[in-house]
Amino acid sequence: MFRLYSKGCEYALRALTCAASQKDTSRFQAKDVCKKAGIPESFTRKVFQALTQGGFLQAVRGPGGGYELSRPPEEITLRDVIEAVEGQDTFSHCVLGFPTCGEKHPCPLHETWAAAKTELLAQLEQRSLRDLADTTTRKKKRAFVRED
Repeated sequence: MFRLYSKGCEYALRALTCAASQKDTSRFQAKDVCKKAGIPESFTRKVFQALTQGGFLQAVRGPGGGYELSRPPEEITLRDVIEAVEGQDTFSHCVLGFPTCGEKHPCPLHETWAAAKTELLAQLEQRSLRDLADTTTRKKKRAFVRED
């Protein structure tokens, strides 16, 4: 099965969307976001470490500590997050998995994937965490954010 990104990246997007959806405070606890976003706590450390290293989260130590978004959610694109978690070359791999696929030796789907990838990257660049947070809040249907 073809997956656009890994489960870890899915969890990262869920966590950031949940954090961007908060109304009461900008600071949050990892365990609260994991519970609300349905992220297994065993993934918490790895996901939040990747998000901190990627410049999306800032760890706040001490009493009342936790995490904060490092930038406003409208400045963080989905492409930013996916490439930070998956790597800069995540969209350059052959969709069929052929190691030699490229312009000189294209696979049967090379041209089709190239066109689709161009459109996909444009869409991921245009959508921000604010867009995701606003959409899930406005529709009151959170496909991946659990309500208490």
